[in-house]
Amino acid sequence: MSDVLVQAFLNGTASGAIYGLIALGLSLQFGVMKIINFAHGSFLMVAMYVSLWAGRDLGLHPLAVIPLAALVLFAVGFLTQRWLLEDIYRKEATREPMGVLIFTTGLWIFLDNLFLFIAGPDYQVIKAQWSDKTVVAGHLVLSYPQAAGLLVSCAITAALVLFLRSTRLGRAIRATGQDREAASVLGIDSARIYQVSFAIGLSVLGAAGALLLPMYPVNPFVGEVFGLRAFVVVVLGGIGSIGGAFWGGILVGVLESIGGQFMPATFSEALIFAIFLGVLYFRPSGLFGLERE
Repeated sequence: MSDVLVQAFLNGTASGAIYGLIALGLSLQFGVMKIINFAHGSFLMVAMYVSLWAGRDLGLHPLAVIPLAALVLFAVGFLTQRWLLEDIYRKEATREPMGVLIFTTGLWIFLDNLFLFIAGPDYQVIKAQWSDKTVVAGHLVLSYPQAAGLLVSCAITAALVLFLRSTRLGRAIRATGQDREAASVLGIDSARIYQVSFAIGLSVLGAAGALLLPMYPVNPFVGEVFGLRAFVVVVLGGIGSIGGAFWGGILVGVLESIGGQFMPATFSEALIFAIFLGVLYFRPSGLFGLERE
């Protein structure tokens, strides 16, 4: 029984690392721009389709697809913020424009239906010999996609934290998130910072979509499941906290995996949302976040 639980914990950690990576971009966008991107799950779906077509039609290795998907989603994020969301900020001239929430909700519906028209409603998978290989350590087993998801997610999270703390641009992003007006006084172009922040958030999401594809089939509505999970992870980890989003993802993955050993999947799902509601009520800053005014 102990081996089963350890294996479940390992599986949950691997899947939770990808959950954390999915939520990380959402947390970054909220921390800097103070918006909730309701199209986040749909952008993940786009990343999975980009990875599918790159792997299937271009014959790229699943790991080689990761930087391509990240680059494509970076460009999509930059253009979305530059040509669509920025005008809403200018017109409403508020710190937290409600128009962005409404617009991203419409963008969510538009993207889902666009890809329903382009790709059709069927689930699609990428078949690669690499996906069937496993890493074995004693009685513990991880598939190559699980191991890659865990390692790459940890590496990307660490790299993003280091970037935000150690580079000039990263410090400008953090300063804008803390106080946009004060940052502007210091000469920081908040509009450009918003463009870069939104693009980085989607770039991370692109990598997550590429890591997710070998383990989950893609269809135009797959983002609804993972988008909702990302919101749960962000709240558990602490809204706006990069490290909190990652650890929140690990927590959700482990609860999901170990809970599945003792109860039906629907019950373990209910447990996660019960914890989510409890954290939201008793500690709105999240389990790993800091109290802020």
